[in-house]
Amino acid sequence: MLTVKHIETIALNIPFYCDRVSRHMHRAATHGERVHVFRTELSNGVIGYGENLSDESGSIEGVIGQNPFACMNSGGVGFGIQMSIYDAVGKTVGVSVSDLIGPKVRDRCPISWWDIDMPPEDWVAEVEESVKRGYTSAKLKARPWRDIFAQVDAVGNAVPEDYRLDIDFNGFLLNPDNAIPVLQQLDQHPNVAIYESPFYLGTDIEGAGRLQEAVEKRIVEHYNESCLHARCCGGFVVGGGVNSLLSINALCSSFQQPFWLQMVGTGITTAYSVHLGAVLSQAELPAITCHELWESDLLEKRLDVVDGTIAVPESPGLGVTVDEAALSEYQVDPSEPTPQQMFQGSDYTCRVHIPNDDGSETVHDFNNEGEYYPAFSEGKYPGFVPGVWMEVI
Repeated sequence: MLTVKHIETIALNIPFYCDRVSRHMHRAATHGERVHVFRTELSNGVIGYGENLSDESGSIEGVIGQNPFACMNSGGVGFGIQMSIYDAVGKTVGVSVSDLIGPKVRDRCPISWWDIDMPPEDWVAEVEESVKRGYTSAKLKARPWRDIFAQVDAVGNAVPEDYRLDIDFNGFLLNPDNAIPVLQQLDQHPNVAIYESPFYLGTDIEGAGRLQEAVEKRIVEHYNESCLHARCCGGFVVGGGVNSLLSINALCSSFQQPFWLQMVGTGITTAYSVHLGAVLSQAELPAITCHELWESDLLEKRLDVVDGTIAVPESPGLGVTVDEAALSEYQVDPSEPTPQQMFQGSDYTCRVHIPNDDGSETVHDFNNEGEYYPAFSEGKYPGFVPGVWMEVI
């Protein structure tokens, strides 16, 4: 019987691709340089690869000795390990991961660039780089300590007319009354296409419906059935294991709601997301994997982005070749801190300048994002004030 023989966890620190990204990612409380790659060997000698930002080593013992065909659909094995098993099984039987999951509905899958909050000039540099790499859209993090109107205006002046922006508020507009005037103003910008989580819609279904009626552009929320049944948004953000995704896809299809796949990782995860997007009929919106943040995608050959889409690999498994030299170059002891962790342990101040009506400004100092993020999310300070800005000192 074919079994899972061995799973190796490889901890990596992959630097971000430029100093600009490093500065802002180090300050923000989001993912850093650490990636965990899982190299899974089957009893027939075939090797598959998967990855996750988190360490799934605790799940390995329960998978060893199992029939890979029996456990590859188990979400309990972990996202990265499941990916690696799909890769190995596909290589074993000579079919692509998408063929293992279901019939294809598309041969090319849309994908977006991604960036954390940055000053306007840095977002401009980022979207200019994205255009060079074949992207036609970007997901950008709107934060109350930055002037989203100035940011969007600057980006709009730097991209083609048909370039589209997903503005992700992560709930920072707090409620529909705050959200309506901000989104109505952004509605006037031709490049803005999507608003993600202006506030967390599931907390106020009636308010979400009122917001949807008041604005023109699409509003998207992280998947929840309350919003789906209330039809109070125009799409969803989804992730997770294969069975869960198939179930969500069926539900969204019955409500004619699109979604995008969101699963963060390097080129390995990006290939996996493309296989999933090829099968999931409702994965109509550009996927988010953030893989362009790192200086290496861990692949021998880049997944080319053309007109904002990636072709579904046709070779068996994930259809990509992992760069073993890159794995060796970036491998670290799991206990070694990332540059992001080292920065966050250093002495620095995040200073937010909020303009006042009389032309003066109020300055607030914070030790780190762990202080100002909850403070703004709880409404302790005014957010998205025109002219607001942050510096790190």
